[in-house]
Amino acid sequence: MTQERTRSTSTTGAGLFTTGRLLLILSVCSRGGVLLLLCAFALWTEYLNLKVGYNSARLVELSSGKPMRIFYEYSDAFFTMLGDPVQVMQSNGGMTWSIRVMGIQFTDPVAGLSVLVKNRHMPSGFALGLIVPLSLALIFGRVFCNFICPASLFFFSISRLRRLLRHVFYFPEYAVNRGLAWGVLVGGLVAAMIFGHGIWSLILPYFAVGQTIFHGLAFGTLYATVGSIAVFGLVDLCCGNHFTCRFICPTGRLLGFLGRKPLVSVRRNAAACLTRCTSCADICPLDVNPKLDQYRDCSLCGECLTICPGNCLSIGLKKGGQRVDV
Repeated sequence: MTQERTRSTSTTGAGLFTTGRLLLILSVCSRGGVLLLLCAFALWTEYLNLKVGYNSARLVELSSGKPMRIFYEYSDAFFTMLGDPVQVMQSNGGMTWSIRVMGIQFTDPVAGLSVLVKNRHMPSGFALGLIVPLSLALIFGRVFCNFICPASLFFFSISRLRRLLRHVFYFPEYAVNRGLAWGVLVGGLVAAMIFGHGIWSLILPYFAVGQTIFHGLAFGTLYATVGSIAVFGLVDLCCGNHFTCRFICPTGRLLGFLGRKPLVSVRRNAAACLTRCTSCADICPLDVNPKLDQYRDCSLCGECLTICPGNCLSIGLKKGGQRVDV
């Protein structure tokens, strides 16, 4: 029986390890791409000035020379893919509440709630932008946190630092009621009604990252959101891996609730699962327990696939009530 299990591990382990590793690499690259996009918005404020002032490549060349015309033309082509260049640049400012990419509108769900609560209505285009992120949550679960959120890359780095320093220092793992994030959401909506939508830049980690990058690169100044990032980072370092993502971030809690029964998620082959093994649950950054066939809050990070000794985990697609491995 032991030899059979060993042979099974050797024949399937490499494939599963590759799947998990590819998910990890993809998640780091995709979030890094989002960070680069935020940096682009900040660095290209000069393009906005040229667009508003001249709105013509020829006039830009006459005013500032050929290199600036080339910069203007490439920037114009890039931002046109995201929608109206001026509108995209003016409405961003480090907070990508609503953005159009390749003609497809994206709206942050928390931004949608904030606008609805404060203004008592939501513009149709803004509302249509909710279709894509909410559909992603229903199909794939909480993937925003692992593939889009730039702040989670920061928390990912802190979790790796904790693992590295764990041999020298003791790091506690605290847990609080997950309802805390719902309280943050309600409190944030109330604060937005009183102080305006800008309050979210201090509450939502990814907005704080965006604002810090924008003000730092565009204006060369530090913004108050630097303090928020520092607090979130210290909380994760001192209280537990991805503590902010698990217990504080309202966007993650909202998307986790909507995607609690996703069509695509990590699946378990019960026959191959080792009885006393809890490796998948121990390593999961969001406290998902694949051993108990849990789906809620899974972000498809791939961590459990890389560590499972029984090779019983895979990415599964539900079809007609049955699981199909992909």
